[in-house]
Amino acid sequence: MSKLWLIEGLPGSGKTTFAKTLAATPGYTFYSEIDASHPVDVHDVYWVEADGMTEGEVIDQDGTGRFIRYRPNERRSGVDVYELPFDIHVELMVGRWRRFVERVKGEDGTYVFECAFLQNPYTIGMVAQDVPNEQIEAYIETVADLLAPLDPTVVYLETVDVPTVFRDVYAERPTEWQRGFVEYYTTRAYAQANGLGGIEGTIQLLKDRQRRELSLLERLPVRTIRLVNDERGAFEAFDALRSREEADHADT
Repeated sequence: MSKLWLIEGLPGSGKTTFAKTLAATPGYTFYSEIDASHPVDVHDVYWVEADGMTEGEVIDQDGTGRFIRYRPNERRSGVDVYELPFDIHVELMVGRWRRFVERVKGEDGTYVFECAFLQNPYTIGMVAQDVPNEQIEAYIETVADLLAPLDPTVVYLETVDVPTVFRDVYAERPTEWQRGFVEYYTTRAYAQANGLGGIEGTIQLLKDRQRRELSLLERLPVRTIRLVNDERGAFEAFDALRSREEADHADT
Protein backbone atom coordinates (compact mmCIF):
# COMPACT_ATOMS: atom_id res chain seq x y z
CA MET A 1 0.00 0.00 0.00
CA SER A 2 1.35 3.40 -0.96
CA LYS A 3 2.73 5.51 1.87
CA LEU A 4 3.35 8.39 -0.53
CA TRP A 5 1.09 9.89 -3.18
CA LEU A 6 2.72 12.28 -5.63
CA ILE A 7 0.23 14.52 -7.45
CA GLU A 8 1.63 15.98 -10.66
CA GLY A 9 0.53 17.91 -13.74
CA LEU A 10 0.78 21.34 -15.31
CA PRO A 11 -0.07 24.54 -13.42
CA GLY A 12 -3.84 24.83 -13.33
CA SER A 13 -4.44 21.10 -13.83
CA GLY A 14 -6.15 20.76 -10.46
CA LYS A 15 -3.31 19.27 -8.41
CA THR A 16 -4.05 21.09 -5.17
CA THR A 17 -7.78 20.36 -5.25
CA PHE A 18 -7.12 16.71 -6.05
CA ALA A 19 -4.46 16.39 -3.34
CA LYS A 20 -6.66 17.98 -0.68
CA THR A 21 -9.54 15.69 -1.59
CA LEU A 22 -7.31 12.63 -1.47
CA ALA A 23 -5.85 13.73 1.87
CA ALA A 24 -9.34 13.67 3.41
CA THR A 25 -8.77 9.91 3.63
CA PRO A 26 -8.17 8.96 7.30
CA GLY A 27 -4.45 8.70 8.04
CA TYR A 28 -3.41 10.83 5.05
CA THR A 29 -1.50 14.13 5.41
CA PHE A 30 -1.20 16.70 2.63
CA TYR A 31 1.69 19.13 2.26
CA SER A 32 1.28 21.86 -0.35
CA GLU A 33 4.30 22.98 -2.34
CA ILE A 34 4.61 26.15 -0.25
CA ASP A 35 4.01 24.55 3.15
CA ALA A 36 6.73 25.71 5.54
CA SER A 37 6.63 22.33 7.29
CA HIS A 38 7.00 20.31 4.07
CA PRO A 39 9.24 17.29 4.79
CA VAL A 40 11.09 17.61 1.46
CA ASP A 41 10.21 20.69 -0.59
CA VAL A 42 12.04 23.95 0.11
CA HIS A 43 9.88 26.90 -0.95
CA ASP A 44 11.61 30.18 -0.08
CA VAL A 45 14.49 28.36 1.61
CA TYR A 46 18.13 29.37 1.22
CA TRP A 47 21.28 27.28 1.14
CA VAL A 48 24.15 28.57 3.28
CA GLU A 49 27.48 26.76 3.21
CA ALA A 50 28.82 25.36 6.45
CA ASP A 51 31.27 28.18 7.18
CA GLY A 52 28.76 30.96 6.47
CA MET A 53 27.29 33.13 9.22
CA THR A 54 23.58 33.86 8.94
CA GLU A 55 20.37 34.71 10.69
CA GLY A 56 17.23 32.65 10.13
CA GLU A 57 15.90 29.24 11.13
CA VAL A 58 17.87 26.11 10.28
CA ILE A 59 15.31 23.63 8.91
CA ASP A 60 17.81 20.98 7.77
CA GLN A 61 21.52 20.49 7.26
CA ASP A 62 24.14 18.12 5.96
CA GLY A 63 27.90 18.03 6.08
CA THR A 64 28.36 20.89 3.64
CA GLY A 65 25.85 23.46 4.83
CA ARG A 66 22.40 24.40 6.10
CA PHE A 67 18.91 24.99 4.74
CA ILE A 68 17.72 28.34 6.14
CA ARG A 69 14.27 29.93 6.23
CA TYR A 70 14.26 33.64 6.98
CA ARG A 71 11.67 35.80 8.67
CA PRO A 72 10.68 39.01 6.86
CA ASN A 73 12.89 41.25 9.00
CA GLU A 74 16.00 39.08 8.86
CA ARG A 75 19.00 39.75 6.64
CA ARG A 76 19.28 37.05 4.01
CA SER A 77 22.47 35.37 2.93
CA GLY A 78 23.14 32.29 0.85
CA VAL A 79 21.24 31.30 -2.31
CA ASP A 80 17.62 30.29 -2.81
CA VAL A 81 17.72 26.50 -3.21
CA TYR A 82 15.78 26.78 -6.49
CA GLU A 83 18.31 29.25 -7.90
CA LEU A 84 21.36 27.08 -7.29
CA PRO A 85 23.19 25.50 -10.24
CA PHE A 86 21.28 22.36 -11.21
CA ASP A 87 23.93 19.84 -10.13
CA ILE A 88 24.23 21.40 -6.67
CA HIS A 89 20.45 21.63 -6.32
CA VAL A 90 20.12 17.95 -7.24
CA GLU A 91 22.73 16.85 -4.72
CA LEU A 92 21.00 18.75 -1.92
CA MET A 93 17.47 17.62 -2.82
CA VAL A 94 18.48 13.97 -3.16
CA GLY A 95 19.75 14.26 0.40
CA ARG A 96 16.41 15.71 1.49
CA TRP A 97 14.51 12.86 -0.15
CA ARG A 98 16.84 10.26 1.36
CA ARG A 99 16.45 11.62 4.88
CA PHE A 100 12.67 11.78 4.47
CA VAL A 101 12.44 8.13 3.42
CA GLU A 102 14.66 6.97 6.28
CA ARG A 103 12.56 8.94 8.75
CA VAL A 104 9.09 7.76 7.69
CA LYS A 105 9.47 4.30 6.15
CA GLY A 106 8.75 2.57 9.46
CA GLU A 107 5.95 4.90 10.54
CA ASP A 108 2.22 4.66 10.11
CA GLY A 109 0.43 7.23 8.01
CA THR A 110 0.44 8.28 4.37
CA TYR A 111 1.81 11.44 2.78
CA VAL A 112 0.38 13.42 -0.14
CA PHE A 113 2.70 15.82 -2.01
CA GLU A 114 2.04 18.05 -5.01
CA CYS A 115 4.66 19.17 -7.55
CA ALA A 116 7.65 17.75 -5.68
CA PHE A 117 8.45 14.77 -7.91
CA LEU A 118 8.16 16.11 -11.48
CA GLN A 119 7.11 19.76 -11.63
CA ASN A 120 9.87 21.12 -9.44
CA PRO A 121 12.72 19.23 -11.16
CA TYR A 122 11.45 20.26 -14.59
CA THR A 123 10.92 23.86 -13.50
CA ILE A 124 14.49 24.34 -12.33
CA GLY A 125 16.14 21.97 -14.79
CA MET A 126 14.18 22.69 -17.97
CA VAL A 127 12.38 26.02 -17.60
CA ALA A 128 14.97 27.93 -15.60
CA GLN A 129 18.31 26.43 -16.62
CA ASP A 130 17.65 24.38 -19.79
CA VAL A 131 20.02 21.60 -18.79
CA PRO A 132 20.06 18.45 -20.96
CA ASN A 133 16.89 16.44 -20.45
CA GLU A 134 18.97 13.39 -19.59
CA GLN A 135 20.21 15.15 -16.45
CA ILE A 136 16.68 15.91 -15.29
CA GLU A 137 15.59 12.34 -15.96
CA ALA A 138 18.59 10.95 -14.09
CA TYR A 139 17.70 13.10 -11.07
CA ILE A 140 14.08 11.92 -11.02
CA GLU A 141 15.12 8.30 -11.56
CA THR A 142 17.41 8.59 -8.52
CA VAL A 143 14.54 9.93 -6.42
CA ALA A 144 12.22 7.17 -7.68
CA ASP A 145 14.73 4.54 -6.54
CA LEU A 146 15.03 6.19 -3.12
CA LEU A 147 11.24 6.21 -2.72
CA ALA A 148 10.83 2.47 -3.35
CA PRO A 149 10.43 1.59 0.38
CA LEU A 150 7.35 3.85 0.48
CA ASP A 151 5.68 2.13 -2.50
CA PRO A 152 4.80 5.51 -4.04
CA THR A 153 1.99 6.23 -6.47
CA VAL A 154 2.14 9.09 -8.97
CA VAL A 155 -1.18 10.59 -10.02
CA TYR A 156 -0.65 12.65 -13.17
CA LEU A 157 -3.45 15.07 -14.04
CA GLU A 158 -3.00 15.38 -17.77
CA THR A 159 -4.12 18.45 -19.70
CA VAL A 160 -5.17 17.57 -23.25
CA ASP A 161 -6.14 21.06 -24.43
CA VAL A 162 -3.29 23.05 -22.90
CA PRO A 163 -4.11 26.37 -24.64
CA THR A 164 -7.75 26.44 -23.51
CA VAL A 165 -7.11 25.26 -19.96
CA PHE A 166 -4.19 27.63 -19.44
CA ARG A 167 -6.11 30.61 -20.80
CA ASP A 168 -9.02 29.81 -18.47
CA VAL A 169 -6.71 29.52 -15.47
CA TYR A 170 -4.84 32.67 -16.51
CA ALA A 171 -8.08 34.65 -16.67
CA GLU A 172 -9.09 33.49 -13.17
CA ARG A 173 -5.82 34.46 -11.48
CA PRO A 174 -4.84 37.89 -10.10
CA THR A 175 -2.88 40.26 -12.32
CA GLU A 176 0.24 39.80 -10.20
CA TRP A 177 0.14 36.01 -10.78
CA GLN A 178 -0.47 36.48 -14.51
CA ARG A 179 2.47 38.79 -14.92
CA GLY A 180 4.82 36.81 -12.68
CA PHE A 181 4.05 33.41 -14.20
CA VAL A 182 4.46 34.45 -17.82
CA GLU A 183 7.55 36.49 -17.02
CA TYR A 184 9.20 33.56 -15.24
CA TYR A 185 8.40 31.08 -17.99
CA THR A 186 9.49 33.31 -20.85
CA THR A 187 12.59 35.03 -19.48
CA ARG A 188 14.48 31.98 -18.29
CA ALA A 189 16.86 29.75 -20.22
CA TYR A 190 14.51 27.37 -22.08
CA ALA A 191 12.28 30.10 -23.49
CA GLN A 192 15.26 32.23 -24.43
CA ALA A 193 16.96 29.33 -26.20
CA ASN A 194 13.78 28.46 -28.12
CA GLY A 195 12.49 31.96 -28.91
CA LEU A 196 9.35 31.66 -26.77
CA GLY A 197 7.58 34.78 -25.53
CA GLY A 198 4.27 36.00 -24.14
CA ILE A 199 1.19 33.85 -23.56
CA GLU A 200 1.76 31.77 -26.69
CA GLY A 201 5.34 31.06 -25.71
CA THR A 202 4.25 30.06 -22.22
CA ILE A 203 1.67 27.65 -23.62
CA GLN A 204 4.24 26.06 -25.93
CA LEU A 205 6.65 25.62 -23.05
CA LEU A 206 3.93 23.98 -20.93
CA LYS A 207 3.15 21.58 -23.77
CA ASP A 208 6.84 20.73 -24.10
CA ARG A 209 7.14 20.17 -20.35
CA GLN A 210 4.11 17.90 -20.15
CA ARG A 211 5.37 15.84 -23.08
CA ARG A 212 8.70 15.27 -21.33
CA GLU A 213 7.07 14.42 -18.01
CA LEU A 214 4.68 11.89 -19.50
CA SER A 215 7.45 10.30 -21.56
CA LEU A 216 9.56 9.80 -18.45
CA LEU A 217 6.65 8.43 -16.41
CA GLU A 218 6.19 5.64 -18.92
CA ARG A 219 9.72 4.45 -18.15
CA LEU A 220 9.85 4.85 -14.38
CA PRO A 221 9.41 1.84 -12.07
CA VAL A 222 6.69 3.66 -10.13
CA ARG A 223 2.97 2.98 -10.05
CA THR A 224 1.32 5.71 -12.11
CA ILE A 225 -2.31 6.72 -12.52
CA ARG A 226 -2.82 9.05 -15.47
CA LEU A 227 -6.09 11.00 -15.54
CA VAL A 228 -7.27 13.65 -18.00
CA ASN A 229 -8.57 16.58 -15.96
CA ASP A 230 -9.56 19.23 -18.50
CA GLU A 231 -13.19 19.02 -17.28
CA ARG A 232 -12.21 18.66 -13.60
CA GLY A 233 -13.62 15.15 -13.21
CA ALA A 234 -10.36 13.42 -12.33
CA PHE A 235 -11.10 12.67 -8.70
CA GLU A 236 -14.40 10.99 -9.52
CA ALA A 237 -12.57 8.81 -12.07
CA PHE A 238 -9.85 8.09 -9.53
CA ASP A 239 -12.37 7.20 -6.83
CA ALA A 240 -14.11 4.76 -9.16
CA LEU A 241 -10.75 3.18 -10.03
CA ARG A 242 -9.80 2.87 -6.37
CA SER A 243 -13.17 1.30 -5.52
CA ARG A 244 -12.75 -1.30 -8.28
CA GLU A 245 -9.25 -2.14 -7.07
CA GLU A 246 -10.46 -2.53 -3.49
CA ALA A 247 -13.27 -4.80 -4.66
CA ASP A 248 -10.88 -6.92 -6.72
CA HIS A 249 -8.51 -7.17 -3.75
CA ALA A 250 -11.37 -8.27 -1.48
CA ASP A 251 -12.26 -11.07 -3.92
CA THR A 252 -8.74 -12.54 -3.95
